Amino acid sequence: MTAPRQGRPTHSDITNLPKDVPKIALRHGEALWVLSQLGFPISASKSKFYAYIQSLRRLHTPFEPDSIGLERHGLANYSYGHLMELALVLAVRVYQNLPEAIVIEIVRYRQTLYRCYHRAYSERMSGLGAPIDIHVEGHKVLILRGVFLDLQIDFSGGKLTAFGPPKLLSPNEALSALLAPAIATRALLPINLSALSERLVSIALRAPTIRRGYWRSR
Repeated sequence: MTAPRQGRPTHSDITNLPKDVPKIALRHGEALWVLSQLGFPISASKSKFYAYIQSLRRLHTPFEPDSIGLERHGLANYSYGHLMELALVLAVRVYQNLPEAIVIEIVRYRQTLYRCYHRAYSERMSGLGAPIDIHVEGHKVLILRGVFLDLQIDFSGGKLTAFGPPKLLSPNEALSALLAPAIATRALLPINLSALSERLVSIALRAPTIRRGYWRSR
């Protein structure tokens, strides 16, 4: 069997994605492979990265207590929502660090965020995420598209002082938020949730078959 292609999804990968969120059900090792391919700046070794993802279980990420997505033969079954939750956790790390308080809030807003994940994918090129042209001195320089997520996070004295409720933004609204005078005080800027969902789905659909978790490899 041909080895799965690694690295960032190509333009062709993205444009040929299914219109709606496809069914995704990955084993633990396969899910870890997908996360490792998303392009987050991971300074730790592979084994430490996998151990870190595993450690999130104690904070009930991405599974509810006493439920680890088990199906046949006791294999962990990661859905689109599970993978997006883990990807969001990786995306909101502050200076390579992730305060537990943020994970707790992501879990608390899980059902709201699941709806956000699905809308971000389904409206990545239309509806709320419909593209807009950005012009500079009369010349189009950029097309901005996709649904953006504002978790409304703020820190003070190194502590989380505000979180949520999660809010979805159009490209116009995200651009306005980025240009707002208060942007310098924000701990986290709006995330292009559609772009994240596209990369995740594209990679998940070409994940290799891994019957044993990567966390056991060295």
